[in-house]
Amino acid sequence: MEKNYLIAGATGKTGRIIVEKLLDRGVNPKVLVRNQDLAKNLFGNQVDIVVGDVRQPESLLAAMENMDTVISAIGTRTPVGKNCPKRVDYEGVVNLVEASIASKIQRFILISSISVTHANHPMNCFGRILEWKLMGENALRDSGLSYAIIRPGGLVESSDGQKSLVVDQGDKLLGTISRTALAEICLCTADYPDNLRMTFEVIESEEYSVQNCGEILNSLKMDPIPNG
Repeated sequence: MEKNYLIAGATGKTGRIIVEKLLDRGVNPKVLVRNQDLAKNLFGNQVDIVVGDVRQPESLLAAMENMDTVISAIGTRTPVGKNCPKRVDYEGVVNLVEASIASKIQRFILISSISVTHANHPMNCFGRILEWKLMGENALRDSGLSYAIIRPGGLVESSDGQKSLVVDQGDKLLGTISRTALAEICLCTADYPDNLRMTFEVIESEEYSVQNCGEILNSLKMDPIPNG
């Protein structure tokens, strides 16, 4: 059965690649965007464009209609103002999660970041970016939704081939990953056939190999159920 995907943050660098990969599959996703003209220029008539803003919860329910999978590629590095990490990486994620619960979304995929549990990380010196991302993660973990929280390493535009993924849990990894590889693992977690409650970190190694994403996920532990 074909899934109906909503991509939040679709006009960002990673979001665009996720959309392109779905289009390559013959899937026409729905995109939640603030700038309709930009989305139209990027994707033409191949996607269903819904104008909304994760900072405005009342704009989200219409985007969720008839969807069963949400992929959140939202994020900001602006330390202050209306696009600050608190408004986007925390409150925005909470708003998406709450709209997903109300809309009975079947799976929620959240792109977060490695080192979110490292309170003294330099990125927390500018708008507490990682602290707010971690709080957004926690909201999803507590939601009761089927989910995957993906913590990628530093994002690079591309890699020179099929590099092996290094996946771990416990927020110990350091490294980088291409946006293309991140998009692929987002779609792998979205398509995972069983119930999913999982947080993991992922980077690319310097080795080259073809890996089975399903086997990678099967090697990881599920998150504990809150109050369970």
